[in-house]
Parts: sequence; C-alpha cells; structure tokens
Amino acid sequence: MAISPTITLDTTLTELYKRASTKNADRRIGQILTGANSGLSITPNFPRNTKYVYQDSPFNSVPKSELNDDNTELQRSLAMKYLSLVPQRDAFISGDTAIVMFHVDDSEEQIAHDKSEAEKSIESLDPQQKPRFVFCPGPRKIPFEEVGVDALAYKLVLDGLDQYPLIVPLDKHWIINSKGVLANSGLPTPKAEVIETSGHSQEADLCCADCQSGNTIFIPPSCNGVRGKWLNEQSDRIISAIRQRPIPFVLKNQQTFGGAGTYMVKNEEDREKVIKDFSSDLNHKMLSQITAENHHLKPGAVILSDLVSDPIGDYGLTFFVTDRGDAIFLAVSEQMIDENSAWVGSTINYSRQDALEKRFAPIMNQIAQWLHSYDYYGPAGADILETAGKPRNGELNSSNPELHIVDLNVRTSGSMCLPLMKGHFQRRGLRSASSFSIVVKESRESFIKRWQKEFESGRMCILSWYEDPKGVESIGDVVVGAEDEKTLQQEIERVRKTTDEVTF
Repeated sequence: MAISPTITLDTTLTELYKRASTKNADRRIGQILTGANSGLSITPNFPRNTKYVYQDSPFNSVPKSELNDDNTELQRSLAMKYLSLVPQRDAFISGDTAIVMFHVDDSEEQIAHDKSEAEKSIESLDPQQKPRFVFCPGPRKIPFEEVGVDALAYKLVLDGLDQYPLIVPLDKHWIINSKGVLANSGLPTPKAEVIETSGHSQEADLCCADCQSGNTIFIPPSCNGVRGKWLNEQSDRIISAIRQRPIPFVLKNQQTFGGAGTYMVKNEEDREKVIKDFSSDLNHKMLSQITAENHHLKPGAVILSDLVSDPIGDYGLTFFVTDRGDAIFLAVSEQMIDENSAWVGSTINYSRQDALEKRFAPIMNQIAQWLHSYDYYGPAGADILETAGKPRNGELNSSNPELHIVDLNVRTSGSMCLPLMKGHFQRRGLRSASSFSIVVKESRESFIKRWQKEFESGRMCILSWYEDPKGVESIGDVVVGAEDEKTLQQEIERVRKTTDEVTF
C-alpha cells in the first residue's frame, strides 16, 4: 500500500470550539457525527428517528412498502453511509477529541471491521490531531463515562440523545435547521409561504382495523378511521397550495438531509409530477410521522418559495459561530450538484478565499447573529446563489451582485475539510481542491495502489472509507488537489471515470 505524507490540518473542530467559546474553552466536547434516518431502523440499536424526522433520499424515493425493518439490504446500505462514511469524514477534521461511533451491526467480526476502517482513515493525520473513537451500539447506549468528556456536540439530532449533557438542546438544533424557520428568519432568502399542518393523527390503536394491525409505520391508504380522515384533510391543503402557486417555484420539505426533499417546479409538467408524487406517496410518508410528541416542531410543513432566476454563482459558505454571535470564516466553496439536486461534492480555489471572505462577510455575519439569537454556537454552512444586481435602465447590474440564502445547514458540512487542508495543499503548490464521495468495486488498498503516485505526493487523500466485508464494493470520501481549477476538473474527471457517485 502506498504511503501518504503526514497531513497537518490548519485547525480542527476541537480547536474551533475552544476558540468560539472562551467560557467553555476548558470543557471537553465529544462529537457525534452520525447521519440520521427516519424511514426505517438502521440497526436494532439504531432505530429510526420518530420525533426528530429527517427526510433523506430513501425516505422520499423508496416506496412505502420497502421502508420496513425486513429490508435488510437497504438497512445495511444506510448503515454503511450514515454510521461510518459520514462520521469518518467529519472525524478526520475533528482533532484531538472523542468521537462516538455506532456499529454497522453487532457481530464481533463486524465490530472489529468498523473499528479498523475508521482507524485506517485517520492514519495519515498528524498524531496530535487524531481523534479517539468510542464505538457503541446506538444513541441510547452511549457509555458517556467511557467517552470521557463534559458534553456532546452532534451533527444531526438523534432520538435518545436528550439523556446526555449537550452543547445545544435537541429541539433548538432541529428548529434552526428547518426550512420553515429559515423562510421566516428575515435573512436574505427567497420569499416563501409555509404550508403548515394542523394538529396530529391519533394513535393507531384508536383507529380502524387496518391501522391496528401494526404492519406498517405509515398510516395505511386503506384507513377509514380518524387517522385517514386527518391525513386526507392535511394532504388536500398541501396539494391545493401546490396547485395555486404561480410557476416557477421551489418546493421543500421541512427538514431534509443530503439534498433530498427539494423540487424545482419550472413548468406545468413539473407541477403535475410533484402533485402526483405527493398525492400517491410522499404525503402519506410525511404526515404519518406527525405525532403528539413532535407536532410542535411542524415536521410535515411544506415550503413554497420563489425560484432564484438566472444564478451566476452557486456557493457553499462554511464558518463557525461563536457564543458572542461572531463568525469565524472558513471558506467559500463551489457546489457540485447532480441531476436530482443531490449534493455530491465541492471545489475550492484557495487563491480567491481572501476576496470571497470580504464579499461574503456581511451575509455571514448576518447569519451568525441570527443563530446567536437562538443561543447557538458551533459549525454552520449556507448554500448561497448569486445573481446579477437589480435592473438599471433595463439592464442587469453585474457590478452589484446579490446573494440569496437558499439553504442553511447548521452543522458540519461535507466541504468543511477543504479550508482546513489549505496548508497541506498550498505547500505542494496546489491552489485548488475538491472533496467528493465515490463508490468503487475494489478495496481501499487496491484503490490506493491504483492512485499510488497521487497519494504519495499528497495530491489525493482519503477522508473516510468503508469496505463492505460482505461484498466487493467500497464507499469513500476523497480529497483531490491540483495546481489550478482547470487541472482540478481534469483530475476529478479521471477519478469519476472509474467510480460512481454516492448520494445521501
């Protein structure tokens, strides 16, 4: 296996937490960097979220009949991504702290494999910046004393974490990540209307025989009781709003992950497709998740917003919010989005960061102050579209562009590694870099051997990797550096030709 040079990060999440809060600088903050899923349980000890509902690609795209705990193939696919690939990626930049990881399954062989994969991914880090992994079965079974910290930070809200001391309360973190709250925040985001649901459905055992059978996590379409009546009433309100909204517009679900739950409606054909999808499947899935426990969070809300026309730039702003409401700038990267609007990676030009920081500072500080009003401190990311300025004398004012926040991700972002690796790449004369996820039909060792020259020179690094011991497929996150943007695109294309994309 090729030997990669030691990677020294410019800073780490641990150092940023200390810098962001002087009063908490001496507290030991452990991190839970796992993804979340609300469609089905990932493992017996990592059940689906039922209070804090996130809609990811499987939740939205997999038929209701397949979202059940008998679908072991889907469960395993999600476990590899959400319990290993995603947290490894953020653990790479976390620094000297404890990282809570969850097992893909509870067999001895699997547990050993999970630990081995995570440890291999941080082998190239400076020893002083390596995290310490603590593996456990699930969110309700974290050995807090063994973790050895004073409090926990987390990427996404997980049911069951409320029993531990946390940096940010669960409700608050879920709310500031919701699309409806962003729409009404007063921040420079496209105008939107929020279609909220009313109340919640009754318990299944208080409804009809089909509901009482307990064969599905969703309200069955055949329900002829109070649950079905309530669901149909709420669904009709959502469909009516979609029908009446002037085209073009963007439809978003309340809480999403990995680019899921966003629909661009540019013509009547798009509208009819969205109405068909929501009428036949999505409304049943979404509305079935609203319970007495979570209806105050409005998880079933739908946001209809103006479409940002003719964008001239698509950026990912990453920064760190302090407990004083200031912002620590990290980077502005450019987003790579696939044809399904799913995020698949980011690119960065290091030589432009000083100018981009000045340009994005006002909107960054505005977001930081808004998050501070919710007593939040920690990592944050914003997806921002740039348009030419308002027309003057009938012509677009390109000298005064406007910035529009189209999404806010109050957590570690997939591109946060890029600014923290600036020194690593620039010392090698590499002024551009990209991070992205891949699927390959080979092992980690085979992949590194195939790209041996790039690894040995430090042009390519593995952030996270998971090789399925039950198959021949691996999923990974890699970073590639290049001398300039043109060369970077050529390098990305070289990798893409021999790999597939990972979507979340």
